[in-house]
Amino acid sequence: MVDLDKEQLREALASAKQIEAALAERIREQDLILNGLEALQGEEEPAALLQRAFDTLGRSIAFNLALILEPEGESFVCTAATDPAAVGARWPAGGFFSRVANGRAAVVPDNRRPPEWSQCEGLAPLPGGGIYAPVSASAGQGLLVLQSHKPGAYSARDGALVSRLSLLISQTLAQAQRRRLAEAAHLAETERRAAVEASEAKSRFLANMSHEIRTPLNGVTAVADMLALTRLDPRQAEMTRLIADSGRMLERLLNDVLDFAKIEAGHLAIASEPFDLAPDLAPVIDLFAASAGEKGLVFHRMITEAASGRFVGDSLRVRQILANLLSNAVKFTEAGSVSLHIDARPCGAEEVEIEMTVADTGCGFSAEQSQRLFSRFEQVDDSITRRFGGTGLGLTISRSLARLMGGDITWSSVPGEGSTFRGAFRTRRAAGDGLEPQAPDLEALRPLRVLVAEDNPNNRRIVAMILEMVEAQVTYAENGQEALDAFAPDRFDVVLMDLQMPVVDGLTATAAIRRTEAADGARRTPVIALSANAMAHHVAEALAAGADAHVAKPISPQRLIETMMALVAAEPSPEAAVG
Repeated sequence: MVDLDKEQLREALASAKQIEAALAERIREQDLILNGLEALQGEEEPAALLQRAFDTLGRSIAFNLALILEPEGESFVCTAATDPAAVGARWPAGGFFSRVANGRAAVVPDNRRPPEWSQCEGLAPLPGGGIYAPVSASAGQGLLVLQSHKPGAYSARDGALVSRLSLLISQTLAQAQRRRLAEAAHLAETERRAAVEASEAKSRFLANMSHEIRTPLNGVTAVADMLALTRLDPRQAEMTRLIADSGRMLERLLNDVLDFAKIEAGHLAIASEPFDLAPDLAPVIDLFAASAGEKGLVFHRMITEAASGRFVGDSLRVRQILANLLSNAVKFTEAGSVSLHIDARPCGAEEVEIEMTVADTGCGFSAEQSQRLFSRFEQVDDSITRRFGGTGLGLTISRSLARLMGGDITWSSVPGEGSTFRGAFRTRRAAGDGLEPQAPDLEALRPLRVLVAEDNPNNRRIVAMILEMVEAQVTYAENGQEALDAFAPDRFDVVLMDLQMPVVDGLTATAAIRRTEAADGARRTPVIALSANAMAHHVAEALAAGADAHVAKPISPQRLIETMMALVAAEPSPEAAVG
């Protein structure tokens, strides 16, 4: 009986020891997991996080090599390892590795048995046992691999423990990835807002500068143009021409800067309206033909029959491209000739490609210099002694315009012999008979009754000089409120409205005029926005407020008179013009 009790005690003691060992193993596992959580949770960088994971594993499981394998195309690639020489090793995807990556941990007695090792590039397996556990890395489902020099080194319990830790690593990597993505998204949003604010600030600055520069410039070019129409001796006529040319050069510089800003911001719109190519380009061609003649250059021009007729597109931008090409040709040619050839060819069922080729016998440029042709604010000759002025924006803007119209600008040149530029754009033929409406008879429109709302005394005097040319009867208002007080339906034939005025601005006054007309059932009085606010959104705001046309300052007397004549002679229409 005593012997039996001793035997039972021995069995109970053995069982207690097994339970104690199991509890110790469970505590070891829990300690490992808790230590792993503490070690890994605060880490942000994947490389440092994985190194901590290797250190945590090493405190409970002996291994000679640990690897992280991530999917890359049709392979697995080692992205982290306890041996830096193993990083970059590559295994084929599929088979055993893929089953583990998409399943659960496996314990192997000999690392050389998985078939992937026979095709591994850059690494040989350790000749002992291993544990292969799935892990979710940044690139997708991969593997955590532990290897030992000792065959059969690991048990199923070791595999389960590593599997649990690999899950922890996956979760921690995912959390770190989410934090990094959130931080990147926050940074991107912060940078986007800063960029929007900077863009808006630049737009406000450009708009203000445009207004402030155009206002005094109006007094230069408009008065010079009108002075040129008076009786002058040759010396006075030359000085007047120089004033007008300098003013137009300054206006062109201003327009180049504004266009460049709009192109960079993606805000430049291309119109799609019928235009007659040859007549629309004639003033530009005649201007530079005269400039070439003054330099003693021969000017050749040719517009083929195919390029004749009416097309649909943005004639203003086409003229801008041609003006830049001709301007450069005349500017950089001291002797010889400048030639213009315009042709058209079909490029689809309905589209036509117009090509404007400008060739000169000027100084030319080298292949190396050509690389700077379309660089912003640069010229081929950027030395302090250069002979030719300009912003270096002309070709950049012209090429952008051509590309917006489905074309491009190409070139060829030989230093000392000349250059050839080809500006192409796509368009289509306009429907209709192509007949232009006849211009109204100036005599039939006199005297016009005109209300002028303008706060700047100099600008009022300039407008007065222009209106004297058509013997108009003029009423002046110095702000929008005075204009509203003076306005009554059928009292005026046309209203010239400045936009930026004290008390009541021009947009508000224009909208109020339209409300008054609607309330009285009166005819629509043509309103022309006459403003130094000449950017695209300013024009759009004026037309939306009820203006029939927009004429930018500095005022072209001819343009203003033509716009007035066209609006007064026409029936009231919702269509608006931009000048």
